Amino acid sequence: MTSRPDMAPGAVGVVLVNWNGAGFTIPCIESLRAGSVTPDRIVVVDNASRDNSADLIAERFPEVDLVRNRENAGFTGANNIGITRLLAAGCDYVWILNNDTIVERECLGTLKSHMDGHPEVSACSGKILYDGPGRRIWYAGARYHHWSLGFSHVGQGEDDAGQYDAVGDVPFLSGCCMFVRREALERIGGFDDHFFAYWEDSDWCLRARHARLRLQYLPGAVIRHKVSATVNTLKKQRYGGTTSPFSVYITNRNRLYLIRKHGESLLQRSAALLAFAGWFCYYGAALLLLFRFEKFRALVMAVNDGFRNPLGSSSGPVMAPRYLG
Repeated sequence: MTSRPDMAPGAVGVVLVNWNGAGFTIPCIESLRAGSVTPDRIVVVDNASRDNSADLIAERFPEVDLVRNRENAGFTGANNIGITRLLAAGCDYVWILNNDTIVERECLGTLKSHMDGHPEVSACSGKILYDGPGRRIWYAGARYHHWSLGFSHVGQGEDDAGQYDAVGDVPFLSGCCMFVRREALERIGGFDDHFFAYWEDSDWCLRARHARLRLQYLPGAVIRHKVSATVNTLKKQRYGGTTSPFSVYITNRNRLYLIRKHGESLLQRSAALLAFAGWFCYYGAALLLLFRFEKFRALVMAVNDGFRNPLGSSSGPVMAPRYLG
């Protein structure tokens, strides 16, 4: 890995976001270095970790470009910092990868060779499996649901028996693994910082859809994912359940952001909002019945902010999320 600004054509840069997660980030970097094809540059953006994560990563991998944020810039802001650095360094491909992943040996080689051979494809992702024994699928492609303005993963929860081993176009790439051509990022930009975390990949893919960019799923590129490992550090068990007020707030606020930003017609927006209203009533009632009042308050604040906060352009002023801690 080098830091020269005149990288050879086809250079690949990886951006990893770390937040109190050296235990995830270090094995991820090790798996990248063990691949049959290795990245030309790795940028780790540390989101103001309160432990010694950044120091551990710097000590273990002095060749890695480590950015130490003074404040938590979120998944969106930290990735955008890494993307900017990789593009400035001359990378033709930017691999946005969750730090709680392990990539298999042929993963990067498969992604890069496919993109080299298919210049009409703007971005791609591989097959993402749950971490652990067996081969249980988390992502093997995606479907777009027009009326709810959402996406769902193909094959999620199924055992991988080769049933999703065909290369194909997809409407959605998870932010867990997005291998993006430089020209696509220059055309539509990185993530919208208004989202901070969650639904930012949906927003990016809808922008790609509007720009008629082609996205593909490559089953030969395999990643294992410790699903939600980083955000689990925000869980406050005193609130009960397996979520925190922050995750309740940010996911529901951003769902409304997405509807406001991408609803193409009054009918589509109305249908999506109706679906959200049904979810709000169901989930809100469950929280009240379980006496999880702080989470219910977070849900109400999400609706308030989701409707009232200004969105503007992706580079405009951003409202900081509540409950970050």
